[in-house]
Amino acid sequence: MLTRDDIATALALPVREVPEEFSGTPGITAVTHDSRAVTPGAAFVAVSGFKNDGLRFAPGALDAGAGLVVVEREWPTAADREADPRIAELEAAGPLPVVRVRDARAALGHLAAAVNGNPSRSLRVHGITGTNGKTTTSYVLYNLLAGVLGTDKVGLSTTVEVIVDGVGRPAMRTTPEAPLVQENLRRMVEAGASDAVLETSSHGLELHRVTGVEYASAIFTNLTRDHLDIHGDMETYFQVKRQLFERTSGPRLANVDDTYGRRLAREFPGALTFGFDEAADYRIVEPTDLTLEGMQFTLDTPRHGELRLEPPLVGDYNALNVAGAVAVALESGHDSLAVVEAVKHLGQVPGRFQRIPEAAEHGFMAVVDYAHTEVGLEVVLTVARKIADMAGGRLICVYGAAGERDAAKRPLMGEVVSRIADVGIITTDDPYGEDPATIAEEVMAGADAGDTHITLDRRTALLEAVAMARENDLVIACGKGDEAFQHLPSGDVDHHDPTSIREGLARR
Repeated sequence: MLTRDDIATALALPVREVPEEFSGTPGITAVTHDSRAVTPGAAFVAVSGFKNDGLRFAPGALDAGAGLVVVEREWPTAADREADPRIAELEAAGPLPVVRVRDARAALGHLAAAVNGNPSRSLRVHGITGTNGKTTTSYVLYNLLAGVLGTDKVGLSTTVEVIVDGVGRPAMRTTPEAPLVQENLRRMVEAGASDAVLETSSHGLELHRVTGVEYASAIFTNLTRDHLDIHGDMETYFQVKRQLFERTSGPRLANVDDTYGRRLAREFPGALTFGFDEAADYRIVEPTDLTLEGMQFTLDTPRHGELRLEPPLVGDYNALNVAGAVAVALESGHDSLAVVEAVKHLGQVPGRFQRIPEAAEHGFMAVVDYAHTEVGLEVVLTVARKIADMAGGRLICVYGAAGERDAAKRPLMGEVVSRIADVGIITTDDPYGEDPATIAEEVMAGADAGDTHITLDRRTALLEAVAMARENDLVIACGKGDEAFQHLPSGDVDHHDPTSIREGLARR
């Protein structure tokens, strides 16, 4: 419960600027930006969204018992009263409990942290950011720490799920809104966790979803073209990602094989690096030995010498993900032998080169992956190509591009798949409000028509790919990973790539 002094401290405001009365409540018991979630005694933060101004919902929040309304501008004005007669009725009962701040989203983060008891002060929170590899690195670090400390001592929040005390719940988005971020961290503290791994997206940083989180370490994986519809250009995108290093009090690990990772290392002199590069502090000694079940490689470390790592993951990009996670675990003071042993028992990452084991019964391999950009496809398909070649089979790729996102990448995706795979099937990803057929044709513009065709219905495309697979082939579905839905123009529908692949296998 937050008092007037607590609120002033959280918002960095003089106490006199915080209303003396909270609509008859003794303090603030919850924080939300969703008026539908307001309960008596809650603070309602009027956030300006992409489509609606949160102040439209302030009268409803007060009707529901909000003890405080946080705004960015003077409210209510004469125009506000004219637009909503309820305001005058509320004012007739007494002064409205309104506090004005410069940035409502930042205020939401600070208040959410405060009302949950600032849980990150009781945890070592490890943040992972970058364009590709965030989720995999998050899972790797979570599993390493859980292997060393015990499952009950580590929490995880990723684009796939939130794990508290070993129990996972589906996640709503990569980085949830601030109230849920802080609630999840509080749940981890209450469960007895000492560490938490938090996948931190550019949206999470830019929109203050992680404001109020105190980070103990940070990993930067890479930066490639993505989300430019939101950030505008690569420099702005980089500056947003850079914020994670600014907010971190402990070890900062940057991928030195990436141009932006090298830049981060220069701009933060105390940062450490990982990668294949000879100058890396944590250097992957080539070559990595790839098998159908995983890989083996040596990691040269600053204080523990050369460590032989055997993760059940494949691909040079996963060697980088493992190296970054191992570096943070070692820099956090954990025993190197325990870390090496934990690497051997890493589980599959949901939706990230996730094998569908039932396909082996039919003599081929089936995989789902989240790769949804031309760079992501290039990385993942290069590994898939190596595996298909080792087995002596073809590579069949089912993929599509999302709608209402950077359209320039669509033909680039088509070019990458045609260059690396033997067969490409363009299908529907998440078109949102766009026409799926138009998106598919834009992807097709970069593909080779000789090895590519369009099947718009995603389930049908996956059934088709499984039906055409021969012995030793590798079928890979890219773009959706382990997600359980699609965002279509007509609304959200249930869809799960692994389930459709298993349906196809059952039909063979």
